[in-house]
Amino acid sequence: MHLVFAMAASFVFLLANSILLQATITGPAPTGGNGPGPQVCPMCCRGPAGTPGIPGLPGSQGQFGPTGAKGDVGVKGQKGEIGLVGAVGHPGPKGNDGMGLPGKVGPRGPPGLIGNTGEAGVKGQKGEAGETPGNSAPLVAFTVTRRSGSDPSTSHDTHLPFEHVETLLLGTTFDLATGTFTCNVAGTYVFTFSVGKYSSSRLWVHLRKNNDVVVSGGNNDSSHNEQVSGSAVLVLQRGDSVYLTMFGRAYSESTYHTTSFSGFLLHAEHEETLH
Repeated sequence: MHLVFAMAASFVFLLANSILLQATITGPAPTGGNGPGPQVCPMCCRGPAGTPGIPGLPGSQGQFGPTGAKGDVGVKGQKGEIGLVGAVGHPGPKGNDGMGLPGKVGPRGPPGLIGNTGEAGVKGQKGEAGETPGNSAPLVAFTVTRRSGSDPSTSHDTHLPFEHVETLLLGTTFDLATGTFTCNVAGTYVFTFSVGKYSSSRLWVHLRKNNDVVVSGGNNDSSHNEQVSGSAVLVLQRGDSVYLTMFGRAYSESTYHTTSFSGFLLHAEHEETLH
């Protein structure tokens, strides 16, 4: 918009200068028919040149000319010839073997002399069977059970008694009333116990050697029937005692025998038994 206004102003300005310049050149108009005619102003009377006009706007782009014709495709060159293959060389001579020549076979030695055959000896008579001592392999083992619940105990030193013998080998001494095993054969023993617990009480069981506690098991769950168990390997001398003590009350019944105590001799140190 500013450009159009500037161009209009320039055009008016040039038109005014052109009119003024023409009036100056031609002079005043004639006053009568007999007067002199129009006169032209000499060059020296010409006024200064007017201010050049503003260049016009560039014209719109002309149309593209037609596309030229496509050139001819170049001629493809010919494929070169394959070169000659070189000749295969002759194999070289075989090298010498690394191993030396075998030695000569030595002479065979003379055969050995055959010795005289001796006479066969007289076969001896079969010996008599030896006597086996009755106490050479002592057997000691026991398993005892309860068929009913025990009396309640408030002391950890209370002996757990038993009511029934399942196994008691010769040479084994066990007191059911006190639940005590007494050693007659010195050696290494294995002991195990499993004691049932009433659901309404807690129970602790201790395996003791003489008066010392060896292993213990316990359960304080007062909502379920549980089993309290333990085991130990002990080295005993003749006269040592092994038994169970309890705190609480042991549970058992006549059918399943949930309370039991077992032991057996693993290795004897002496063959002699106590009579």
